[in-house]
Amino acid sequence: MRSFSMKNAMGLWQAIMMILLVTGMMLIVLKYASISAKHTRNSFVREQAELFLNSAVEQTLLAISMHDRSSGCLSSFSPTDLTKKGITYSANIDIKRYYMQKDNNECGSLGVEIGDGNGDSHGMVLLEVEVVAKEGSKIVSKILRRTLQQP
Repeated sequence: MRSFSMKNAMGLWQAIMMILLVTGMMLIVLKYASISAKHTRNSFVREQAELFLNSAVEQTLLAISMHDRSSGCLSSFSPTDLTKKGITYSANIDIKRYYMQKDNNECGSLGVEIGDGNGDSHGMVLLEVEVVAKEGSKIVSKILRRTLQQP
């Protein structure tokens, strides 16, 4: 008959420790994979928000160009929201200043006279653009940008 020695019992404990060690390493790998996936998703949402911001600025410039200034100048603009892959992108654009030549200021308090100059700056606008990306009611990304544009 064969007798069991302590050597065989130590092998069982070593196997259990090895399983626990491998399990711990796999949990760490899964945690970092989760962090990496979240970072990639946030980068995608941020890039989409930047593209939406550029599109909103172009839409605003078009709206300013088409606006009838006899009733005053446009002071704000909100383009149509965009929903893509469960994320809703919305923009709110405030037109802070219109830069006009001395004798051609038709925008009242929004207008800033730039002098007689060569006219290259006439009609430029200062925009403050805020883009918000939401998933449901949770804000995922928010961008605020000021830009000087020529409509």
